[in-house]
Amino acid sequence: MKKYLTYVFIFLLSFLFIFNVNAQEFPNIISRNVILINMDNNEVIFEKNSEDKVLIASLTKMMTALVSIENIDNYDEKIIITSDMISGIDYDYSKVGFKQGDVVTYNDILYGILLKSGADATNIAAISTSGSIDSFVEKMNEKAKELKMNNTHFTNTIGIDNENHYSTAKDLSILLKYAFNNKKFKEIFTSESYITTDSKHNMNGPLKYIHNDEFKMDYVVGAKTGYTKAAGYCLASISKYKNHDYLLITIGADSKDTKQYFIDSKNIYEYYFNNYDYRKILNKDDTIIKLKTQYDEEIIIKSKEKVVKYLDKSLDIDELNFEFDGDKIIKKGIKKNDKIGTFYIKDNDRVLYEKEIYSPKTVRITFDYFINHNKIELILLSILTILLIISMNKLLKNRKNIHR
Repeated sequence: MKKYLTYVFIFLLSFLFIFNVNAQEFPNIISRNVILINMDNNEVIFEKNSEDKVLIASLTKMMTALVSIENIDNYDEKIIITSDMISGIDYDYSKVGFKQGDVVTYNDILYGILLKSGADATNIAAISTSGSIDSFVEKMNEKAKELKMNNTHFTNTIGIDNENHYSTAKDLSILLKYAFNNKKFKEIFTSESYITTDSKHNMNGPLKYIHNDEFKMDYVVGAKTGYTKAAGYCLASISKYKNHDYLLITIGADSKDTKQYFIDSKNIYEYYFNNYDYRKILNKDDTIIKLKTQYDEEIIIKSKEKVVKYLDKSLDIDELNFEFDGDKIIKKGIKKNDKIGTFYIKDNDRVLYEKEIYSPKTVRITFDYFINHNKIELILLSILTILLIISMNKLLKNRKNIHR
């Protein structure tokens, strides 16, 4: 018997060991600032210091490309590159390699900005569309203000480190989501490579490396990288998995591994893809609250929508808390469509769903309530009424007798 119990004990220990090995823990993320968003409903899935103002290196060029696109009428228009367009660019900045006198199209320039991250391409776009870099930067800041990127300010088109040139992971997610709806931006952002019109320059973008055998992130459909020593390694990307779109910004991977921004992004994406899924927590027409009026009339509030949330696969849906913040008894004076409270679905203290609740009817006294709550008064009134009728009948009889 003891030997049998020993085998059982060893088996249970082995099972627990296997379970713990297979259970995936959240990965160690080197990037200092992160935000992961479900683009379908703009829900934040994960964030880390997402509202910190930080240097953003070449992620700046997403705004440069967007503002350029919005100020270009013809992408095939040819531009002759002047010395002013390519002057003042430090030797160690990333460049396409455009030269003075080259004839290029706006398509060439835009691909050079997003795929090659070319400082020369950004300045050419700025000067050719706005007359000067300074006036173009003003447009970048105007666009940031329009998009309500409230913690963002630009001083250059390239992403050169400057204390007045900053953004946040959250603001950049706003920018990328907006820009991705632009047909030309999306076309370039989702391209792996491009050859300029004159065939002089062959550009490979971030996707070329993201999709290779080392990373195999085939679910990533578009990306933009950035790096300076002060800003660290940065990556803005959009992915598609099971017909859902995700947006991920990682900033400040200060690491000796030059591929850390790819590693962090892969770890974040795959942790959520493997451990999370869209789960139904409420059906349309499910009863969510039962209330009463002060007149004892029952009011049933039903859900007007199906609620699906991106949740941990291991979460027990039956253990979620349904809470109503409002008066449990609705008093007279409440009219139809008046707000009466807020309904919440919570996982412990985390709010998964929130909905304002409005009265489905105007609260009025009911006949049954009036009868049930005034029985004594009604009985007394009935008795008095009967007595009054009897008295009146007697009085009428007496009058008739007198007249006879």
